[in-house]
Amino acid sequence: MKHLYTSLLILAFACYSDLYAQNTIKGKVIDENNIPIELANVALYTLPDSSLIAGSVTDSLGSFLIFSDRIDDTFLRVSMIGYEPQSMKTKQMQTVILHPSATWLDEVTVSGRRKILKMENGAIRVDVKNTVLETLTTSKEVIAQLPFVAVKDENFTILGKGKPLIYINNRLIRDENELNQLSPKDIKFIQIITAPGAQYDATAKSVIKITLEKTAGEGISGMIYMKEGYSNVFFGNEYLSLNYRKGSFDVFGSLDYVHDKYSSNFLSDQFISETEGRSEQITIENEDGKTIITNPMVGITFNPNKNISTGLRYTYKNNNYSGNAYNKIENIQSFGTEQIAQNTHVTRHPNTHQVNGYFDGSLSDNLSLNINMDYLKGDEKNLQDSYLVENPEDIIHNENLRNYSLFAVKGILSYSFPAGILSMGSEYSHTRIIQKYFINKPELGITNTNDELKQNRSAIFATYQIQKGKYEMNVGVRAENIRFNYFENEVLNKEQSKSYSKFFPNLSLSYVNDNFQGMLGYERKIKYPTYSQLRSNVQYSSPFIYEAGNPYLLPEISSNITAMFSWKDLQTMASYSFNRNDIQLVFSQFQDKSIILLKNENVSTSKEANIGISFAPTVGLWKPRFEVTGMKQWLHFENIPQNYSSPIFMAKWNNTFLFPADWTFRLDANYQSSGHSGVIYLEPSWGVNLKLSKQFFNKEMNVMLAANDIFKTNRDKWNVNYGNIGMEYDRTIHSRLAYITITYNFNSTKNRYKGQQASDEINRLK
Repeated sequence: MKHLYTSLLILAFACYSDLYAQNTIKGKVIDENNIPIELANVALYTLPDSSLIAGSVTDSLGSFLIFSDRIDDTFLRVSMIGYEPQSMKTKQMQTVILHPSATWLDEVTVSGRRKILKMENGAIRVDVKNTVLETLTTSKEVIAQLPFVAVKDENFTILGKGKPLIYINNRLIRDENELNQLSPKDIKFIQIITAPGAQYDATAKSVIKITLEKTAGEGISGMIYMKEGYSNVFFGNEYLSLNYRKGSFDVFGSLDYVHDKYSSNFLSDQFISETEGRSEQITIENEDGKTIITNPMVGITFNPNKNISTGLRYTYKNNNYSGNAYNKIENIQSFGTEQIAQNTHVTRHPNTHQVNGYFDGSLSDNLSLNINMDYLKGDEKNLQDSYLVENPEDIIHNENLRNYSLFAVKGILSYSFPAGILSMGSEYSHTRIIQKYFINKPELGITNTNDELKQNRSAIFATYQIQKGKYEMNVGVRAENIRFNYFENEVLNKEQSKSYSKFFPNLSLSYVNDNFQGMLGYERKIKYPTYSQLRSNVQYSSPFIYEAGNPYLLPEISSNITAMFSWKDLQTMASYSFNRNDIQLVFSQFQDKSIILLKNENVSTSKEANIGISFAPTVGLWKPRFEVTGMKQWLHFENIPQNYSSPIFMAKWNNTFLFPADWTFRLDANYQSSGHSGVIYLEPSWGVNLKLSKQFFNKEMNVMLAANDIFKTNRDKWNVNYGNIGMEYDRTIHSRLAYITITYNFNSTKNRYKGQQASDEINRLK
């Protein structure tokens, strides 16, 4: 690793020295209203033969940099779709004003069919504004259409990179339901970052950044969103947001209300083989439940000028769940077979209070500062009562109680050099969490626990971005230190208390031209166990399945190599990761009983490779996307004969048809093969979804009718063979459903809040 750090420093110094040996042409492109123009092409030509020397593309602030050995006898040409091109004599510092083209309206009409995907700065960028993606109802549906993004149970994963962090205007969101409340017509573009740099949390293997369209105007604006549907039960979601802007101030608020019902059933068959014989349990379960979520938010921002923004927001989330399950269990033992019937009632009541504040400002032309602060306080109360039908008075009562608080602060200082941008920063968080478990039946072999964790986490990081013509390099390093104390029954447990100090370097190289773009990157990442995984208790789930925490879990360290290439409408992505202390869910026998214990353990090493190909042409009114991906893991446990390395292949075929009068029809199909994910062997599954949408009132209202999994072929079916333990599981998930969504936006003003989440610690509290 020391040689890697040395190589990175030598490479960065060599590029830095080479760039400073050249002349720097720096400038900004704006429109008539002094608004920066992003993605304008800036080209440097020689005089008098007009030979191209170098070129650049403006960033989100309209800025550009060009490095050249020659400035004399040259001229710049700046162009952008929708604007008249401009040519001028080259200066080392200048501002270019572009004027709208007379044919702008025609070009906007064409832009809905233009190429909307490309690579820039090592990320996949997807334009949304004035494209077919703008016709979707919510931003969640937009993300589901992006290359190498998979959706399961409304959660996103990126090929080989797991669950991404999602930002909206540089603010890290905690609840993905917020994406349903964001209209696609407000989105300018989305970036998929598969090799996040040191400025992101060391746990982040992928990032989705949503950049909203800049809007102006004062007064009241808002959004109304409704989703109502039916599978085998009714469900719904209503959302209202309001923003009032006056001068430099924005006051905003929203209310999100979710009412979700479900019912399902499953069949499972589990067994434990021993020298004395084999025990087996066949379970049929019917369950139903109801969730009600209330999520209000209020905030204020102050923007005295275009260089300074500060704000504060408060969010409260209350979640109430109530569910019932009825189990019929056939218990097969060497001495005979018995029939068991059990009823279970579960309630969960988590709630959180969160305050976020920020300052974002330019201290000079080259220096900017961003500071974010979070304070979060929450508690959860999960109760489970189970009893056998023939003996309803003998109740097994479980209580899981959690109480937690978090304070976090993060600051980033960025300075623009002629050769690139240097960003440095630090962050600190303090977390305190109490986890208690109580059961009224100690004769089951389960004890009550009272755990408390206190953690201090700090980090410093630095990144440097260098651009030279069509080439770009990003290099960075992050150092993290974690110290936490583990208390059992208010007594410090030194063995379970831990301290970590880790370094996380990253390096990526990119190349971009009109038709071909490529990126190759290396990064070192960490995955800390969640606080729930670190609990010390064993929890009763059913008569033959228990679940346990593991306070001895170590963090998982991974070294990742990622490559992406794009040529016209074709995109490819490949990644490889080598993992140490991989955290995996394993199966074991509980106290020599006919009970399976589910518990997370560390695996010394594991490997994973992923590859994907995506092709998205445009054929008249038809815009298809064909995508094929594959994943293979190399996972093996000591003293376990099984090998968990069967690959999984997935395919998507998305079809969008644009019709006159703002009608859009979509037909999406997906397929997943069998293969291993951890120790679980997934069975194949496929499905087809249909969507029909129409825009009204100058595209301010969007109404969509949808039907998911119309052939009812999506399945949740898998099996496990782990040593002497086996399990087969087949769940009816009622994925065939129909729903309607209505989104209405009024006025163009959007709140200007730019606060970000200060620490990834919030996600570990889940």
